[in-house]
Amino acid sequence: MIAWIVLYIAASYLVGAVPFGYLAGRIRGLDLRREGSCNIGATNAWRVLGWKWGLSVFALDFLKGFVPVFGAMNWLPFLTGDAGGWDFNAVVVLVCFAVVLGHTYTCFLGFRGGKGVATTAGVLFALNPVVACVALGAWLVFMGISGIVSLASLVAAVAMIAAGWWFYPLCQGGTVSPQILYIAFFTVVGALVILKHRSNIVRLLNGTEHSFYSKKSK
Repeated sequence: MIAWIVLYIAASYLVGAVPFGYLAGRIRGLDLRREGSCNIGATNAWRVLGWKWGLSVFALDFLKGFVPVFGAMNWLPFLTGDAGGWDFNAVVVLVCFAVVLGHTYTCFLGFRGGKGVATTAGVLFALNPVVACVALGAWLVFMGISGIVSLASLVAAVAMIAAGWWFYPLCQGGTVSPQILYIAFFTVVGALVILKHRSNIVRLLNGTEHSFYSKKSK
């Protein structure tokens, strides 16, 4: 059983590590690491390759986050006979981390990957649609107001952390709840998304970050 779990976690990392944005660029004869914002994520694919490619990259990055976590949540109870204890929750969280780290630190590109937004969104919708909808709502509001993807993504990351702390219990029956592991996941991954956007934060502070409401690309 342990061997199967380890293999599943490793496979989840490899699925997350598939650099769909990079591959899309190569199909078009471009290297997204050297074009636009020099990132392999869906936003840069949209800007450099066009909206159809951008949507395709987003969908694939989303699915590579969703499928492994959804599979773990539905497969592990049959394997372990546990659907709520520490073992189950620990393995699910490890799968979540594996997928996100696979995307942000892909072994196929020298451990330099995307910023993790689309893949984290896929993980969230598989893990907890309520938390996912809170983050998505925050993203849509700030994207609608500013037209700046990075700002909307940063706010969504903060909203995800806050929703995780709000919806998951720290204690159950006078003891620490195993679901505290999800709070740890939301907090760490939210911080990782913010860290990966540090160059965007500098441009936001300088007022030079690109907005889809402006024809001028900065």
